[in-house]
Amino acid sequence: MLINTDGRRLSSAALDGAITTVGRELRLRGIGPGDRVVLTGANTAEFVLVLFALMEIGVSIALVDRRTPAAEQARLLTDAGAGRLLTDDPLPPGTTPAAQLTLADLCTTALKEAAEAPDGAVTGDRLARFAPWFARPDGLIVWSSGSTGTPKGIVRSGASVRGNTERTRTRMGYRPDDVLLPLLPFTHQYGLSMLLLWQTAGCSLALQTSSQRVDSALAAIAAHGVTVVDAVPATYHTLLNMLDSGRAGQDGLSTVRMWCVGGEPLGRELSRRFADRIGQPLLDGYGSSEAGNIALAVLPDPVGCGRPLDGLSVRVVDDAGLPVGPGTVGEIVVRTPDYMTGLLGPGGEVLPVDHTDYRTDDIGRFDAVGNLTVLGRRSAVHRLGHTLYPDGIADRASACGAPVRVIPVFPDGVPSRAQLVFFVADQAERPVAHWRAAVAEHLADHERPNRVVVLPEFPLNRTGKVDRQSLQRLAESAVARDGRKG
Repeated sequence: MLINTDGRRLSSAALDGAITTVGRELRLRGIGPGDRVVLTGANTAEFVLVLFALMEIGVSIALVDRRTPAAEQARLLTDAGAGRLLTDDPLPPGTTPAAQLTLADLCTTALKEAAEAPDGAVTGDRLARFAPWFARPDGLIVWSSGSTGTPKGIVRSGASVRGNTERTRTRMGYRPDDVLLPLLPFTHQYGLSMLLLWQTAGCSLALQTSSQRVDSALAAIAAHGVTVVDAVPATYHTLLNMLDSGRAGQDGLSTVRMWCVGGEPLGRELSRRFADRIGQPLLDGYGSSEAGNIALAVLPDPVGCGRPLDGLSVRVVDDAGLPVGPGTVGEIVVRTPDYMTGLLGPGGEVLPVDHTDYRTDDIGRFDAVGNLTVLGRRSAVHRLGHTLYPDGIADRASACGAPVRVIPVFPDGVPSRAQLVFFVADQAERPVAHWRAAVAEHLADHERPNRVVVLPEFPLNRTGKVDRQSLQRLAESAVARDGRKG
């Protein structure tokens, strides 16, 4: 069942009929097997219907965040070699030569018929109708966030997406009576995976048009008896702040059995704060656009991101590529059948990649029983004779009682002059001296900050993650204003 933002419900039978109707509309507009399109839009019923209809036909789908500027959307259309843009917000005339179709136009008839259709359940393999899409080596195209450089087009086969969906369903144990509430853009890996998990689990899904409206999300949990929530860490920070300030109540949250988090490292302070306030743990997960889900923590005893999914091999290695023991931080290396087919080349050509080892460029550690904790990006800094990982330092520093991010700055581009700028998110904006002393308690001398910057909250990017590029600019500005250690 699909539960719309206004409370209207589409049974699985009505949903299937609507997908078929939208598929006919797409074919009438000249879209068929073998085509490639760009799809963008908010988390609406129209988006879901068009996505699933494209999959049923067997179309290669390039997903673009709807908040991407018009000129950038036009460039991505060209890069993908896509002939059509399917959107809920058409680009201005002259922006792109590609034909544009609106989601509302494609779905008008389908939604009218669905509203009048009798309720009915559908049993069996909910993903079987998407077999043409699963057979495509270029079924899905997404772009990396660009947080550490220029976004790259990542191409995955439909089969790899399905395989990863099944591994995830097996690990998480979704039930037919679950009501899922994904507070994530469906145009990104995490959000898309929740749509497919909803279908394969045969449960219900509640829509939230904006993934960042936490007040609406809290109302939806109470109104629809939501049992599983998925969101990025920043969303949970906002939720806790609303509860602490009295702007929202906790009474309606008792139906939730799994609070899931991903998209970026969780951080120990948020994990502790959530468990203390809600009385349940955040279930952390680790994945990527290139490989889908990699490790997932589950009840009753979640630790870090949990163990790697069945069928995947994950190692933590040192700079020489040799495995390190439990508790030692190193780079995370993955072998998975769900890895991407390749990268987008000129004109939408798919450039194959090596499938032997996926070097994630993330750092983490295993515990003695195989649970993986992910700390962040590798980006080593050499300082005072030590090799340091800023995200690993930030994880330990967050034990000070507030979220911390550590950004390295290299004055005049000289690596040996690396300075560490610590950003602390503190709504009370307590003095720098307070936080300098607080973080120092958890760090070695060579890990301590050159500068501390206190912000009421971290800046976020379009996907709701901490905007590392904005922090980098702020750090460089802080160092430029005052080159002294202070």
